Amino acid sequence: MSMKLLLAILAATIAACSADQMSRGIYEGSRGYNKSIESTPLEKSKNELPPYDQFEKERRGGETK
Repeated sequence: MSMKLLLAILAATIAACSADQMSRGIYEGSRGYNKSIESTPLEKSKNELPPYDQFEKERRGGETK
């Protein structure tokens, strides 16, 4: 019985997250990981990803929501 309850809670949690929030979380997580593995200032400047809002704007070609 507790496994079914756990699965129901998990399904409700996942359903409550919008695709945009999940995309933002994945992107920001990737940014954080990239920042944490860079070892020199040169690598930081060449590989730094823009914030999610800027990335999304560029991806959509500058259109607004």
